[in-house]
Amino acid sequence: LLKYQRPQTADSDIPHCTKLRDEILAKANEAQAKLRDQLQHVPGQISITFDAWTSCSYDSYLTITA
Repeated sequence: LLKYQRPQTADSDIPHCTKLRDEILAKANEAQAKLRDQLQHVPGQISITFDAWTSCSYDSYLTITA
């Protein structure tokens, strides 16, 4: 599809799925570390809850409450 839309795209321009996975996980780990650091400096305690469900039309939802 990428090559159809842009024929000059070379195979080397398209990252491998494991490269994308590794980059996504690295960004998630950075965000988690940043959040953990921020929460260390919050006075008091924070309770976190979450819920996940699927609607009748098979839409997936996730909610996080702090």
